[in-house]
Amino acid sequence: MRNREEIIPIILAAGSSRALPFPKALARFGKKTALDIAVENCSFSRRILVVLGADAQRVLPAVPKSSEVVINRRWREGQLSSLQAALKRIDPDAAFLLYPVDHGLITRKIVAQLVRAFRARSASEEIVMPRRRDADGHPVIVSAAVRPEFLEAGTAREVIYRAPERIRVLNVRTSSILEDFDTMESYEQCLRKFKTRR
Repeated sequence: MRNREEIIPIILAAGSSRALPFPKALARFGKKTALDIAVENCSFSRRILVVLGADAQRVLPAVPKSSEVVINRRWREGQLSSLQAALKRIDPDAAFLLYPVDHGLITRKIVAQLVRAFRARSASEEIVMPRRRDADGHPVIVSAAVRPEFLEAGTAREVIYRAPERIRVLNVRTSSILEDFDTMESYEQCLRKFKTRR
């Protein structure tokens, strides 16, 4: 049955963290890094890929043992190049979950809800994404059928929104699907929310 296709999480952590004094993957949230949180949230899968690039040497020692590292030497070309590097490492018939590492407030519960929605999708639905009010967020699950499009596209976004009718939306109450960080200000904002949640 097609809905049982395996889902491989791809954690995107290859981009440059120029406006931060540390790589995004190593941003602390309590006792864990953003990368620890992402890997733990994806523990439903037997395989988790972590794509590194800009700060690979600094991040490598901190990558959880339960995941596999993909080095994207073309990281300067943007996020899509990281996704393409990871796709070369997974079975062509596997679905994949796209998870940017700088979404430190995402929880395991949200990931589990997305996986359930993907399993329950109709035959015409190939992409599952979370939405809060009118804003789409992360992570996103994509079926194997869409994979070839990512290998030829200019951006991942272009593929995701190419055919809106193939998207299954999961409406969520939490804004964590939208909250990423790329400056100290936005990181501190995420950190404050993380602390109040505990």
